Amino acid sequence: MFDGGGARAHLVQLDRSWLEVACKHDTSPDVMRLLGEMSCASILLSASLKYEGSVILQIHGDGPVRLAVAECNAKLGFRSTIKMSETLEPAPGADWKALVNQNNLGRFSVVLDPKIDNQHPYQGIVPLHEAGVAQALESYMQRSEQLPTRLWLACNGERAAGLLLQKMPHQGGTNKKSDAQSEAATEASDDDWERLITLAQTVTAEELLNVEAETLLHRLFWQEAPKLLEDKPVQFSCSCSRARVGRMLKTLGAEEVESILAEQGQVDVHCDFCNAAYHFDAVDCAALFTGEHPPSSEDPSTIH
Repeated sequence: MFDGGGARAHLVQLDRSWLEVACKHDTSPDVMRLLGEMSCASILLSASLKYEGSVILQIHGDGPVRLAVAECNAKLGFRSTIKMSETLEPAPGADWKALVNQNNLGRFSVVLDPKIDNQHPYQGIVPLHEAGVAQALESYMQRSEQLPTRLWLACNGERAAGLLLQKMPHQGGTNKKSDAQSEAATEASDDDWERLITLAQTVTAEELLNVEAETLLHRLFWQEAPKLLEDKPVQFSCSCSRARVGRMLKTLGAEEVESILAEQGQVDVHCDFCNAAYHFDAVDCAALFTGEHPPSSEDPSTIH
């Protein structure tokens, strides 16, 4: 926390937890860099959640990348996955536009899911005309949340990392100030913010990925005397379960499920995030709609 500048910074570095994601995908380094950046961005945005919800970043692309999803909850359990086109191959060195927005038909959204009864998820649309994940989210935060935010993201295949710098909302007080005092305070706050940006943007991808967190923060901001907050562990965590898959099948309806059974003999569902496989035979499927023998009354999360 930068008390003087009215701002905060979050730094995330993923190694083993990122490899949990990377080992499940066989695609180009450029594509994995995109997914690594999205993963870190979802974690950085989730770090300030005040409720037991989650942040979901989702891209529906019109290039080689058809779907990319990164989700992180308030406990900093994250998961992410990417689906590729069956007909388009990413060119070596493909940039953001070539991967997800070749024909300007791609969509990028931020979903805030409070996971509270009677509260629906909020979805915001992120512009895809920017240069990359970081720039697109900066533009979104400025436009929709009115929170000046800067992001630096990096991924090299084995590690992923990110730095978020965010200006805190102005806290109004009870003391009245003259217009001149208020204007001077605003100018000082703006100057402090610009100085923090100048310091932060000296960071390199190599530093983000390889320099120990506290050392890097000291290297960037030592002269600002920031207040260090506690470290929080991040882990790969998938919330899929047999019970949730069963509920999803029920939403398809008995007729649709029966047609799958007639064609395939059983219903197979595969989780794209953790590679878990769920199999439902005719008896299992019948139980879904009769309620006599549900697959499971529990709904545990699978944590890796």
